[in-house]
Amino acid sequence: MHASADIRLVKCLDGLHFSFEMLEQANDGLYETCVRVKTDPAALAPALWRCWSLVDVVHRLRELAEAVPGLSKRNPDLVTFLGVTRVAEECRHYIQHLRSEISKKDVNPFPVWGSLSWVDPVDPTCSYMVLAGARINNTGYSSAVFDTIEKRWVSRVCLGVLGPSFNVDPIIDACRRFRAFIIPWVLSTYSPGIQTREDLAIFTFRFDIPQPEDTQPDASSGLPASPLAR
Repeated sequence: MHASADIRLVKCLDGLHFSFEMLEQANDGLYETCVRVKTDPAALAPALWRCWSLVDVVHRLRELAEAVPGLSKRNPDLVTFLGVTRVAEECRHYIQHLRSEISKKDVNPFPVWGSLSWVDPVDPTCSYMVLAGARINNTGYSSAVFDTIEKRWVSRVCLGVLGPSFNVDPIIDACRRFRAFIIPWVLSTYSPGIQTREDLAIFTFRFDIPQPEDTQPDASSGLPASPLAR
């Protein structure tokens, strides 16, 4: 089947669209949440949740991107996107196999949920790193990545996992650039046409609870009569 008539394009469009929306939702407020961690330890859990959500969504986007019918594996936009976001696969592999990671006899000294780093909101030369959970002997960690050429931190938020660093800002930028390419590409490729709509098809289901029949008191006993009595 030629890609221009392949219904899988429509399915991929659905998957991509909502994945990109989830990406924005997870990223929205992430940096501000990280900044709060310094004075509010309770902010660490939602910050880590957002970071790990980004890892999972980026993984899904990569899977969907490579499944788009008719899109050449050599397409420069696809190649660039997959290259920048490759670290998401390493991070996701680690977290998906967490059971085996923490069951190893040779204990991994890295924090279970990784190390979280963020840049100071006032002083751009300063960054912070927090280790979540217990600190065992020889605890390992990775902090924010500094670009010695540009003389700046690579990302405002960085999730360190074993060796890899999931630098949020460049990954989000790569996803947004790919979105600007792939959504119009799918819409223009599918020849039957795809009508995009903002409203949702919402179906309503309701069940009725049978009401007990009205009962009349039994004149002889003063008790309610049986519903079966006539």
